[in-house]
Amino acid sequence: MRQNLMNYMKILSARQFNSKLKVTIQQTGRMNFTDDTAKALSLNTEKGVKFFMMEEPEQLCMAIMEEPDEDSFQILKSGTYFYVPAQLLFDELGVDYKTYTVFYDLVRCKTYDDESGGESYKMNFRHTKKKSKDDGNIET
Repeated sequence: MRQNLMNYMKILSARQFNSKLKVTIQQTGRMNFTDDTAKALSLNTEKGVKFFMMEEPEQLCMAIMEEPDEDSFQILKSGTYFYVPAQLLFDELGVDYKTYTVFYDLVRCKTYDDESGGESYKMNFRHTKKKSKDDGNIET
């Protein structure tokens, strides 16, 4: 009986939903990878990032491309940090990275790997109001 149940069950593993992978959108519009994320994704400047939007439900996603193509953004490096120069993309999406500190939690989504051509991740949006320059307090 137990074997029959396993044919109809999909385990929702905590590992899949334990998101420690993050990117931030800098005030310049660059998407920076945290150090831990860069290590976990084995980033280097030979790789690229392809962004795509799922429509139902609307969800921004990205794929790490081992061999970037014409639809990919090149991964660049400044000092020890990896980033993607995607200002125009985030502007087009209406991401207000100048007013807010913008983060995306990355959640692995193998379902999209074949279609995207890379290792795919859902990008879950979060933001906080930037600190006020006048008093150092967070504006709300």
